[in-house]
Amino acid sequence: MNKLSVGETVRFAYGFTLRELGTIIGLIWVPMIALAVISFLPYALGDTTQSPDINPNAAGAIMLRGIAFSLISLVLSACITVPVVRQALGLRTGPAFIHIALGRTELRLTGAYLVFIAIMMVLFLGYMLAVFGSALAAGATGNKPLVGLVVVAVGFVGLCGILYAITRLGFLLAPSVVAEDKISFERVWSLTQGNFWRIVGVLFLVTLVPAIVFLSAFAFLLGPDAIALYHQAVAQNMSQQDIAERWRVIVENHISLLLGVQLIVAPFSVGLTSGASAHAYKHLTAKSAVATPQP
Repeated sequence: MNKLSVGETVRFAYGFTLRELGTIIGLIWVPMIALAVISFLPYALGDTTQSPDINPNAAGAIMLRGIAFSLISLVLSACITVPVVRQALGLRTGPAFIHIALGRTELRLTGAYLVFIAIMMVLFLGYMLAVFGSALAAGATGNKPLVGLVVVAVGFVGLCGILYAITRLGFLLAPSVVAEDKISFERVWSLTQGNFWRIVGVLFLVTLVPAIVFLSAFAFLLGPDAIALYHQAVAQNMSQQDIAERWRVIVENHISLLLGVQLIVAPFSVGLTSGASAHAYKHLTAKSAVATPQP
């Protein structure tokens, strides 16, 4: 069983990001701006403010646009990730000022994202069925406290299982697709065996700084409005629906600034996560090759 070095992986991720920051910006700024535009379009088109009496045709159009925007976002995410992972793996060298590419690797990674989403949907469906089935089984006893205990226990275990699968299947997905030119969830599952908590530690450390920066900006931009909304809700005894609607309006009013912050943070977050996963992939595949030499 190959063990991932958390400290070494985190050091590489930060070193790679700081050392190659200019290159990372050059590699991702075009698709990143396009992704920001796609993220803004639902707000600009009014798709996020549907009225209760909306007609079915309009609702269907909004749904189709949402699906299209989601697919385009996945493609753009692959266009952002692939060149940075290549740089981290050493498959690409040199600086970059502008990079636009949509080739087989980007499309393959998009396909991997779609399969990953499908797997997670199946797991979530199984999770819901397990919770519902356990509730019915426990309900047959007529013991309400037992029903609550069983539902909480099954729900907690199932949620932990989903998070476990997401972590192991997702962490090495991009570097494995980029390096091996194929989609193999069996491969990434095998490589991450026995490394779940190490991967969690790596992800926590490489996402901590970008998360703090983004959340700080979020609090700075929306904090005063959030505090005012809280006082207004308490004074007027507002319903949860009214609070949610007011909060949606607040977010919409600041969405352009939030997307701008996301653009600023993106080179760091992409560099850190891509650098960490690429280094972990190289480390685990090298150990795997040593452990099982070819005849």
